[in-house]
Amino acid sequence: MNNDPQIPPLPLRLGAGGLVPFIVLAGSLWAAPLDYRPLLLGWLSTYAAVILSFIGALHWGIAMVHRNMTESNRALFMTWSVVPAIAAWVALLLPETTRFMVLAAAFAVNYAVDRELVRRYSITPWFLRLRGGLTAVVVPCLLLAALRAFLP
Repeated sequence: MNNDPQIPPLPLRLGAGGLVPFIVLAGSLWAAPLDYRPLLLGWLSTYAAVILSFIGALHWGIAMVHRNMTESNRALFMTWSVVPAIAAWVALLLPETTRFMVLAAAFAVNYAVDRELVRRYSITPWFLRLRGGLTAVVVPCLLLAALRAFLP
């Protein structure tokens, strides 16, 4: 991936903008008074669930339009595309510490599936670099939230 072109400015800005709630909310969990903890945990877990659903849907879109994808792989990636949304919903039903651990794991697993998608098909060359960078920020934010939810 060393020869990949740079990430275009618009996806880079949109991706960076999408990180703001993760960073601000995870940081606020440690800086704000404890009275705000339930509210901040709720906001962060809800936002994470929405974003996880969104990135899962990318696989549906790619499977729908990719011309060189076999029907079995199309079915595989379309089926996978709903897994992040289901994982996000289940995570929201769990106790807070577990919720954030599941969300962090789901983001990491989704990145692994993204890598497989790029390996098998010619996806825009900067996609994996963007997704990797975003995942590298999101997962630690969610793990910090899990730790904060666990601590008294």
